[in-house]
Amino acid sequence: MNLPAPFAQRAAKGAAWVREQGAAGRIVTIVHHIDADGVTAGAIALEACQRSGVAARPRPVKSLDPHHIGLLLREGHSALWFCDLGSTAYMHFPATPKLVCDHHQLVRDGGEEAFPHVNPLLDGLDGGEVSGAGCAFAVAFALDARNLDLLPVALVGASADRQDRPLHGINATYLAAATKTGLVEAATDISFFGTETRALTKFLSLANEPAIPGVAGDATGTQRLLRDAGIALSEGGRERTWADLDEAERTALRGALVARLLDCGLAGDAESLFRTVVRLPREPKGPTRELREFGTLLNSTARYDRSDVGLAVARGERGAMLEEALELLGDHRRHLVGALDALSKRPIQELRALQWVHLEDAVRDTVVGIVAGMALGGALGLRQDIPLIAFAWTP
Repeated sequence: MNLPAPFAQRAAKGAAWVREQGAAGRIVTIVHHIDADGVTAGAIALEACQRSGVAARPRPVKSLDPHHIGLLLREGHSALWFCDLGSTAYMHFPATPKLVCDHHQLVRDGGEEAFPHVNPLLDGLDGGEVSGAGCAFAVAFALDARNLDLLPVALVGASADRQDRPLHGINATYLAAATKTGLVEAATDISFFGTETRALTKFLSLANEPAIPGVAGDATGTQRLLRDAGIALSEGGRERTWADLDEAERTALRGALVARLLDCGLAGDAESLFRTVVRLPREPKGPTRELREFGTLLNSTARYDRSDVGLAVARGERGAMLEEALELLGDHRRHLVGALDALSKRPIQELRALQWVHLEDAVRDTVVGIVAGMALGGALGLRQDIPLIAFAWTP
């Protein structure tokens, strides 16, 4: 895999560190963030350790603030592998063997090179071209090339961190390798979320990037467009999804959507109707088959204190664990709907360069950012030319 040489060298040092911990008989504590990128990074690290015979255990954290740093110090871990965080907190663990796989802003205090540290920013690369999961994968692959099969999980992490608009840099290298080996399939397709799981009416009417007149927010108008395009809404008593359509039906529907944009004088929005959709062909139809949906599924686990479920599903467990994840996903969606409703009833404080709102206890602090993103993305008609900062109470 043709990774940038400095980045690959850092990954090789990380792999050597993992081997050293195994040889020393230490248990590696994998400290990972609770978003989907953190969960996928933690899953890759945990799987890589266990495949190599290195004892490891996960430790999810919401952040590395003073509270969580204090907890980790009091717990007395013998070795720490930080995933999707750590580049601003490594100095608090001077006596503990550590490896950091992060892509966020880092602290340059002279000690950032004193331990294995995989962060693209260290070498002038873009923190948006590889995720925490992608950094953890680089170490796993350097540890054993057979860990290539973990690459789709890294791409899920990148997508969940919105790095797939489009995938570039190291992520593009990962995508090419995964496509070449048949681990994923990538194709230009409709850009809307929910290709695998959302019934067609919801799939189209809930989409607002771009917002299609007579379709976005209009279930009746959506059904009319589908009928006019010759698309059956259901089959065998079950509502159809985009994944259920054959290519002729997809072509007809894509054409109808483009025509609607053109008729409404919105030709400039037509390009944003399409994106590179990446699917995992070894997965059955459902939320684990497409990157963005897989990421949403994982976000519904650790953010609600069930990182064990997210880690299990990311590592390939299905059956009961997947069923539990799906239940959590339903709860996650209901929570987001309630939080958006609460936000719609709160006054938005507008300043010259930003707008803000305090949701207090109407939303979990672990998902307040998701809610703000949904609101700013068009769900509530807020100004989109300035950022929205949302606050929530922390337990």
